[in-house]
Amino acid sequence: MTDDRFFERAGPFSLGEIAAGIGAEMDNNASSGFLVRDVAALESAAEGDISVFSDGKYATAFAKTAASVVITDRKLAGHPHNGASLLITDSPRLAFAQAGHMFYPPTVPVAGIQLAGPVHASAVVGAGTQICAGAVVGARAKIGARCTIGYNAVIGPGTVIGDDCIVGANCVISHAIIGDRVTFASNVSIGSAGFSFVPSGKGLLRVPQLGRVLIEDDVEFGANCAVDRGAIGDTVIGKGSVFDNLVHIAHNVRIGHHCLIAGQVGIAGSSVIGPYVMMGGQVGVSDHLTIGAGARLAAKAGVTRDVAPGETVGGYPAVPVRDWHRQTVALRKLTKL
Repeated sequence: MTDDRFFERAGPFSLGEIAAGIGAEMDNNASSGFLVRDVAALESAAEGDISVFSDGKYATAFAKTAASVVITDRKLAGHPHNGASLLITDSPRLAFAQAGHMFYPPTVPVAGIQLAGPVHASAVVGAGTQICAGAVVGARAKIGARCTIGYNAVIGPGTVIGDDCIVGANCVISHAIIGDRVTFASNVSIGSAGFSFVPSGKGLLRVPQLGRVLIEDDVEFGANCAVDRGAIGDTVIGKGSVFDNLVHIAHNVRIGHHCLIAGQVGIAGSSVIGPYVMMGGQVGVSDHLTIGAGARLAAKAGVTRDVAPGETVGGYPAVPVRDWHRQTVALRKLTKL
């Protein structure tokens, strides 16, 4: 279920309304009058939620989900499941995105010039915290004690920041829950919408990004980093991890504790990074991969497969680092011929 601090939910909607809205067919087990309260992932869904099953590798989650309704296609509908009502469509991901827009329509701007003070009346600011000139703290935000919120920084509605944190100038932080002693250099973006689209008859439809960013204690971000909030679920940064300048963490990535990430690294959506991982500059990690604990990725490595715990890889596509060195030497010899 989405966090009400960050998202305003419409509905509930009847199953018949949703089926008509997304152009899906109800199976024989579905009741058109059943009320659906929210969208959710298969793993985290509860009774009253609608989810999606669009890839056979998630068959185990489909079998165990507590969702009351699942959007899927005819082929995948044949997998064992918990008896949930099914909505059948040729494009489950598109249909789920459309359902997400029903529950979370775009915010309608309020016309006029905002004259309220920079710190909203409902925000809570801890003792000893400094709010610098030009900074804005949104409604229901909570900032701990002894923090510094830098010049022109924006703390979005509902955001929670722990004690002894430093937010640099021009940072924008939203949809986030942040621990203690976290440092953000200037121009860091936390909680923006992830890069997720599905083709539709009218072009590309953005998939609603309804998760959060969870940052544990003692994390440090260099300048111009960007961490996207989760799509369904959360993006998580483990305690004590350190990020150089210009690092991008995509939606639903989970990074373990005490990782060291050098400049210009990009980690694509839903990848899982174990603790004590080290990544050199300009490493690229593809989506839905697992990088094991203590792994080391050499600079400019292009990682397209899982990396085992403790393994060191390099090159593109990334291979064990000794193999990469052998390839480099062999190529040099070939060019001399």
